Amino acid sequence: MSELNLFSSKQIRRLLIPLIFEQFMIVLVGLVDTMLLSRVSESALSAFSLVDNLNLLLMQVFMAVGAGGSIIAAQYIGKRDRLGAEGAANQTAIMVVTISLFIGAIAIIFNKGILGLVYPAVNHEIMGYARQYFLLCALSYPAYALYNGGIGLLYAQGLSKLSMATSVVMNVAKIALNYLFIVVFRMDVQGAGMSTIVSRAIGAAMVVFFLRDIHIPIHFSRPFVIRFDRNIARRILTVALPSGLENVFFLTSKVIIAIIIAGYSSTMIAVNAAANTISTYISIPANAINLATITIVSQCVGAGRSREAKDAARRLLLLTTASLVVMGLLVILFIDPIVGMLHLSPEATAITREIVIIYCCVSFVSWAPAFGLPNSLRAAGDNRFVMYAASLTVVLLRVAFSILLGTVLGFQVRGVWYAMYLDWIGRSILFIWRFRSGRWLKHHLV
Repeated sequence: MSELNLFSSKQIRRLLIPLIFEQFMIVLVGLVDTMLLSRVSESALSAFSLVDNLNLLLMQVFMAVGAGGSIIAAQYIGKRDRLGAEGAANQTAIMVVTISLFIGAIAIIFNKGILGLVYPAVNHEIMGYARQYFLLCALSYPAYALYNGGIGLLYAQGLSKLSMATSVVMNVAKIALNYLFIVVFRMDVQGAGMSTIVSRAIGAAMVVFFLRDIHIPIHFSRPFVIRFDRNIARRILTVALPSGLENVFFLTSKVIIAIIIAGYSSTMIAVNAAANTISTYISIPANAINLATITIVSQCVGAGRSREAKDAARRLLLLTTASLVVMGLLVILFIDPIVGMLHLSPEATAITREIVIIYCCVSFVSWAPAFGLPNSLRAAGDNRFVMYAASLTVVLLRVAFSILLGTVLGFQVRGVWYAMYLDWIGRSILFIWRFRSGRWLKHHLV
């Protein structure tokens, strides 16, 4: 990678390596959860998967605000406005905690009604597990909101070592507590929920500690004053609202698809959960590059260096593709022992193996432009186009074809995954066109 004025190749490597390790830890926790709960029963594993889809949907609002705050703060740093960056950090923390408390309260009060509305077809055993896990996860929303927003602010200023340290401690705690609660104390899904609460509280405490350091570019004010700043909040929401709506559309589609899958057998539900867990390993380095893209492109745009932003986006896209090829080939090579660790039935094992191999092959071509390229557009403030394009493809391609292929034509889980690939192709076409047009660089956020 050639030298960039704001980010040299060496700086980018220093940014990426901790991020890759951090993403690996995040995925490892998901795999451990899946392995431990699969030892309980397929019903426990199914409940875990269904509730996680719902959790992601409900958390999108405060996660989008956290992402918006990090982009605004990064552009302030590119503009060399430390006071503006401090204000963005303060407002991000205030907004994400407030929103998460509200959403968490709704999830706790209407626990049974929400799950019954979203997943009416699941059996009594799965629903029982789901209610327990959903309640405990909702209690952790404020801590996760603060952790997630804080990690974004660390990413925005290139402090990936601090974000990695936080992630390692939090996720090691999650794994240890999972083993303690699920295996030793035999708390089943309740154990997974309790470990989630404690580990997220640890993560939140660590990011607050790091962001109280006034010597780093983006930090919380000292003393911290709870005060609403309309100007900065408006800038954050300019980024957050389109991203939040996009993610709500995306995750609502996943919930709809989960409802479809919930109508299949417990074996098919377990296959989907297992394939989702394994497939995330392929995109570990790619997700890290996506996070680095936000930092690099945001600061380039904030500094008014459009050419550098575009060049960086291209190079990071190529690096994303290369990482997907390497990781996909490794997963294909070791697919049998990986699937074997999940203790699935013979039928579920065979279908999971097939789905993951196809996923690897498709990701080599379509994942990077579908999910890597829009991060460059978001970093420049082109969030509305990303929202419109992604929402269009997820409704017309992923949801519609999941129903057609999965239910009408009888492909079941296989059909749902084929529909996802069609969505990727549609997204890729639209985002490549937008990137080449150069219109994504015409926005001004700070």
